[in-house]
Amino acid sequence: MEALNFALRLLSSPLAQPLPGFHIESIRNLKVVEPLIINNTLYYFLDYIFEGKFPHSGQKTTRFLLTEDEVPLQVKPYSVWAASPYNSRTYTLQERLLKAPDHCCVSIDRKTSLLRARLWMGLVPMSGGRWKEKRLDDWRNWQSVFEFCHEVLRVFTWLGDPDIQRVLQTHFNYVAAELEVFQDAINARRAQRNVQERVDLKILWLEFITSTFQAMVTRTHTWFHDRVHECISAAQAWYEDQVREHGAANSYQAAKKCGECWSDLSRLLNVADFTIMMSLDGFTGFTASSRDSKTVGSMLPLPLRQDRRKELEAATSWPAAEESVNDIEGTRLTPERFRAVLNEGIAKHEEIRKQMRGNAITLGVQHWITIIHSRTKWSLDHGGPQDQRWGLVAYLLTHTPTQEQWTAFLTRLYADFAKSGQWIEGFDEVKVRMDLQWIDGKSSGIPHDDIESAKRHFLIFRNSPRMRRRNWAQDFIVIDTSSFNSYMTPLPSSLPRTPPLSPTTTIPSQGDFGGFVKVIDLSPYRVEVIAETAPGFKNELKILGSLVFEELYPLLIGLCLRPKDLWAGGAMWHPQQVYVGIPTPSQEKGWGYVWVGRKVMSRAFAKLVERQTGTR
Repeated sequence: MEALNFALRLLSSPLAQPLPGFHIESIRNLKVVEPLIINNTLYYFLDYIFEGKFPHSGQKTTRFLLTEDEVPLQVKPYSVWAASPYNSRTYTLQERLLKAPDHCCVSIDRKTSLLRARLWMGLVPMSGGRWKEKRLDDWRNWQSVFEFCHEVLRVFTWLGDPDIQRVLQTHFNYVAAELEVFQDAINARRAQRNVQERVDLKILWLEFITSTFQAMVTRTHTWFHDRVHECISAAQAWYEDQVREHGAANSYQAAKKCGECWSDLSRLLNVADFTIMMSLDGFTGFTASSRDSKTVGSMLPLPLRQDRRKELEAATSWPAAEESVNDIEGTRLTPERFRAVLNEGIAKHEEIRKQMRGNAITLGVQHWITIIHSRTKWSLDHGGPQDQRWGLVAYLLTHTPTQEQWTAFLTRLYADFAKSGQWIEGFDEVKVRMDLQWIDGKSSGIPHDDIESAKRHFLIFRNSPRMRRRNWAQDFIVIDTSSFNSYMTPLPSSLPRTPPLSPTTTIPSQGDFGGFVKVIDLSPYRVEVIAETAPGFKNELKILGSLVFEELYPLLIGLCLRPKDLWAGGAMWHPQQVYVGIPTPSQEKGWGYVWVGRKVMSRAFAKLVERQTGTR
């Protein structure tokens, strides 16, 4: 009955009518053409050539940088400031960098684009809070862990494709060529002013992209390694409990389950060891050196790295595994032998991992947090406001709740916000200053649930002195009736274990349903662009409250994704069309049952109306 009630609520929940041809395959086939080096990397680089802080460590380069008076020249035409022969150019450096030629762009599916952008920024694939909401910290859900980790690997497999590598080299070298023109113009200007230091932007560009890749590769692999080992360790602990409780002779099935978890996740981690790497071969200014990292630099193509891994495994002694290979059944019945096989596998693969990847690299805080620190400091040093809280503007748009109901709502919403930051290096340093800047729609003269009026209000408010300096100013949040109700009358956090439409199917959907807020995207989009890349997007995105500060905000300020990208890459197929993170195939399959059920229910309701009214 509980499952049926849940299904009825979900199937009857308000939702926009699906577009013609709306199904999972059409969504998976959505493509977007984007530059291989995403624009946020170039924006961050333009900060780097003035501030000089490496993305992966936060340490400062020892090379000469731009001076404060030279920074504005990035956005001024050469003809305005440069000496001959550079003053014949009427464009700016920033224009040339951000408008990548077609040969520097690729077509990419929406989900890969979304996850690639996240990893490229140096974010972890999934935060600790979200991991727990999805119950992936329970080893019995190891198949869901496998699925999500496999999605992460797909990104690096794509990046390692020879065709993608060639475009990446081309784009990097295009930027290097544009920087060479700018640096020569800057150095000529310095010579005119008797400044001795010369800036080498091409070397700074290579340093920066190397650091960007190192942050992406190291943070992703470390996260991957830690999640796999946590899951395997929990499975081993469960197995030991079963042996103590039931005895060795009665723990065969426990050994089998634990062994399956260990085997599949270990093999996936072994693939990650040679896949989560980035090549610099062919990049302007790069020369291979013995000092290079083993994970970012000159390296063999992906298939040959796989062969190298196999060679290392073949050269390793595996006594426990060799003893058990002809007696798997006996090994599962003998705890000592079973433990020996697992522990040997873990230890030996760690040795091979070190040979493949070298010593672990220590990372600094995530780069978007470094940016918050640096811009806050600059603002305060230059007489900016003391209120440096960061976040977004949020409108209370529904007029129906009482003050007590609003208080209860905000308590629940801020409880979600409090979950933010687990496994995110440096988040605790800025967490105390994260907040939404609230605007009461009713007292501001905005009609009930009127988003268009809120847009007009925000366009004025964001340029007013009341707008906090660290607020994101291109989009804002609203709490309308639907988002208010999502917290006050919430659905269960997951689909019932046995959906009514498929009594033999179990769907891993924990954490897929919860309180959400609505993000309003103010960007103007051409109708044909939305139709091709994000069909159905109406400049609004529902997103779980727990993802506002640890995912939405960094992706927006990183200038690599817009709400329409989260819609197309994750929210469109969700039963309530809420962005809950990057979905796995099993999640999408489960959501599909709800769409089918809603369609069946709609037809049944139409037939009921026909019978009651006598219409056909």
